[in-house]
Amino acid sequence: MSGRSSRAGSVSGSQRPTPSGSQVGSATLGSGQRSGQYKQELTETQLVGKRVDLPAEAYKDDAKTETVFPARPGYNTEGKPILMGLNLFAVSGYSNQDIYQYDVVVEPNKNQSHALVKKVWNHQTVTEHLNTKGGKWLFDGNKLAWSSKKIERNEARVTVNLDALKQKAATLHKDIAKNVEKRGEFRLVIRQTKVIRLSYLEAYLKGRIAWDAHVLECMNFFDHCMRQFPSEKWITIKRNFYDPAFPVGGLAGDLIVNQGIYVAPRLSESIARGGTGLAINVDRCQTAFWPVDSLDHLALRLINSQKEEWGGWDENKLMSKLKPEEVMHNGQKRYFPSEAFQFLRRLTRLKFVVNHRGKLNEPKIYTVKKIMFDPKYGTKGATAFEVRFDKKMENGSTKSTSIYDHYRERWGIRLRHAYLPIIESSRGGLFPMELCNTVDHQRYNLKLNAQQTSDMIKQAATRPQKRRADIMEGVTHLKWAEDPCLKEFGVKVNSSMVVTQARLLKNPEVSFGNQNVNPGVSGRWDLRGKKFLEPNGRPITSWSFICCGDGGRTVHQNELENFARQFSNIYRNHGGQIAKPALAKALGFGDGNFSKLCESAWNDTGNHFNEAPQIIFFVLPSKNQLVYERIKRNMDCRYGVVSQCLWAPHVKKAQPQYMSNVAMKVNSKLGGVTCKIPGPTGSTPPFWTRPTMVIGIDVSHGASGSQAPSLAALTMSMDKHGTRYAAACQTNAKREEIVREDTMESMLPNLLERWRKINSVTPVHVYYIRDGVSEGQFHHVLDQEVEYMETIFKKKDFPIPKFTVIIATKRHHVRFFPKPNDNATGDRNGNPLPGTLVERDVTHPKHYDFYLCSHVAIQGTARPVHYQVIRDDAGIKPNDLQRMIYHQCYQYCRSTTPVSLHPAVYYSHLASNRARAHENSVSPDQKIMAFGKAGFPLAKAHSEIGYDDERAPPLLGLATQAPRPEAAQFFKTTMWYV
Repeated sequence: MSGRSSRAGSVSGSQRPTPSGSQVGSATLGSGQRSGQYKQELTETQLVGKRVDLPAEAYKDDAKTETVFPARPGYNTEGKPILMGLNLFAVSGYSNQDIYQYDVVVEPNKNQSHALVKKVWNHQTVTEHLNTKGGKWLFDGNKLAWSSKKIERNEARVTVNLDALKQKAATLHKDIAKNVEKRGEFRLVIRQTKVIRLSYLEAYLKGRIAWDAHVLECMNFFDHCMRQFPSEKWITIKRNFYDPAFPVGGLAGDLIVNQGIYVAPRLSESIARGGTGLAINVDRCQTAFWPVDSLDHLALRLINSQKEEWGGWDENKLMSKLKPEEVMHNGQKRYFPSEAFQFLRRLTRLKFVVNHRGKLNEPKIYTVKKIMFDPKYGTKGATAFEVRFDKKMENGSTKSTSIYDHYRERWGIRLRHAYLPIIESSRGGLFPMELCNTVDHQRYNLKLNAQQTSDMIKQAATRPQKRRADIMEGVTHLKWAEDPCLKEFGVKVNSSMVVTQARLLKNPEVSFGNQNVNPGVSGRWDLRGKKFLEPNGRPITSWSFICCGDGGRTVHQNELENFARQFSNIYRNHGGQIAKPALAKALGFGDGNFSKLCESAWNDTGNHFNEAPQIIFFVLPSKNQLVYERIKRNMDCRYGVVSQCLWAPHVKKAQPQYMSNVAMKVNSKLGGVTCKIPGPTGSTPPFWTRPTMVIGIDVSHGASGSQAPSLAALTMSMDKHGTRYAAACQTNAKREEIVREDTMESMLPNLLERWRKINSVTPVHVYYIRDGVSEGQFHHVLDQEVEYMETIFKKKDFPIPKFTVIIATKRHHVRFFPKPNDNATGDRNGNPLPGTLVERDVTHPKHYDFYLCSHVAIQGTARPVHYQVIRDDAGIKPNDLQRMIYHQCYQYCRSTTPVSLHPAVYYSHLASNRARAHENSVSPDQKIMAFGKAGFPLAKAHSEIGYDDERAPPLLGLATQAPRPEAAQFFKTTMWYV
């Protein structure tokens, strides 16, 4: 709505109330500013890298020193040669003609508005002028254009008149006409700056020149040439295209999911075998979007989906439950947002239009800054009745008016849901929810809840045959052969999938305590009749099964005792050492204080056996993540005793397979080993002949909009077989992927000491396997993380070992497609067999990288892991490296199949997720009521958006109240996190 009668439907920022207590942390800062920090500008390389898979050396300007990445030392010669289809489409040719690049400037444009530049560029006057110049024009929507023709005197100026908008507005309403800019004339300047020759890109691919700015310009042009035609008819979001005719589904009834086409150009190893070295990666993609709806309806759907007891609320119930809550504190009344209100913060940053007759013909899009809350409105809340502003009257005077009265008097609108909170836009406007309609194709960037995730998996996880069909349908829609832009610049793309020469690595045998198993190409084995390679070293003499809940609502006492008895038998059958039967006892939730519950479990178990507990099982009635985290927080950080959470329905069923799976985890937590890959002889290690350590690191981040800190987790192999991994975790800078020096200092030294004590030697060779970093961060991994490690080795007087640094990532869209019904290359679902290795066509022409599918896909289409070797002091041969990575995937401690990712990285994932329970930045009570506590919004306010490298408080220490130092040391080096 408007403070002035001339503003049709919005209250300007100068007239809105000044909410002294609106949202915590939402004080107004400058554009891009946050608490003294500024939003970092992306470099040209980073901007292009958002759309194109660029090699690591493209980001060399970000590095401290010039980094030379190791060249491919050769190809695998051990695996069985096979043919494998890839969702890659080769560029079969392109013209070497000159391509002219132009800078595009619109004047005046004091706000540097991209929307204005697009509007002027797409104006009929500009189109007609460019047609007279000849050639085909491409435009990046911002500041660059390309053409096959050179314009006279290298510059063109076009005057564009946008006064037609003002004339149209005047016919609608005089107040609207006042808001249209008086000056509708703009000048477009097109100035030639560079000449691009794709032959320069060919020279790079053949290794004749190094990567430089001109190679980047070639890739930028190639990307825009490929995207121009489809972007004129489809919605474009980064690398994805969405056709309105594509399938649309629902997620839990409150979101929609659109199927789109992922398209990205990439460099290809095919240049070595007569190809162009360019290809197009095409895949199907599913993306969650906000539905197009009024914000009041959207708010109701959002709240309905959050809790079962909220599912039946209507608009009246919603308005009631969104009112602030009154709390007496030190004899004074204080007001806080309700729990339901906190969920509405997810609407922050949504774009919307205002839907009433004063705004119908004003094409203006607003952004939700926040849902208004201010304690001064008391329990009534910041509603249309309570929020007032100084309205300028026709005679020049001002009048204090409520938003409700303004709409009734100015537009004749009686708000139906006036008790809902008011929306504040990023421009300071105040709007009732019911008059705000979301615009289409807005990505849902927040974390999906359990039901939404389940629905997304059902729609996204399709078998290879269906995925291949969807990809080929997408290629048909792209119409490369008819693309006028590709034709103009002579680019030809083969519409058939690339079929590459791949290898099928031989699977290993898996050694248990009493037998060896050969899984063959099935990639599966079971635990029946098998003993763990190494059982728990110390027999279990003090342990318990604690049923959390009252009155048998979780499991009954006899069911709990039966599970404890059956589990004991099964663990013994697998070789586990149990000296005494477990205590089985129920403990009530009481007042919900899980610290007391864990303390009671610890004391009752210890008193029963007159000995400190070795492991405690907790049987939980639900899969509530917060309950799980609070139990782990207490057991890990206070007592330093391993624990195992069980879901009550599984305990009631007491199925042997489930108990065997639990036994694998319990055995690893108690220091045992499930299995290993045997060496050539009984005493020869299978992978290394010299002291070798494997380190895996992963950094996890909070969900989009979350204030949770980033957590770094480091795992380290502790034995010569690479079967046991100890872990250390610590907070990193918020949303910072590269591990900081102080974070590394808190994780690595103690594990190094423990490794030397166990192995009686220092490592000669270190495999450092890093997950989660993009090519733009490879330099930082080497310049910072590896350098920090070397410094720590020096400080401890360890000889600096040779490093082999490997980046492992699954964040890509490359998929393998075996020939249908070919049992020699694919399984019964059409997925590649475990051990499928691809080193050609999809890899870099010179770098040491490969794709490996080491697992059996349970559902959907298998996603291979992309391994990139960015440093190799030891000169490891491809056969040895690829065999080691593949075979160690069979040693994952809690699985009867090989896993998709090297265990060092897999374990670091688990450890970083577990470390969320160890955060010291929020009390347990605040965390369990995160939706209702100020300072922990589900979505950041508009003014909070920006770069923030503030360091979070360190994690709580492990085993701070352990009864004996040796017990604390054992806990810290066992696999407590699995």
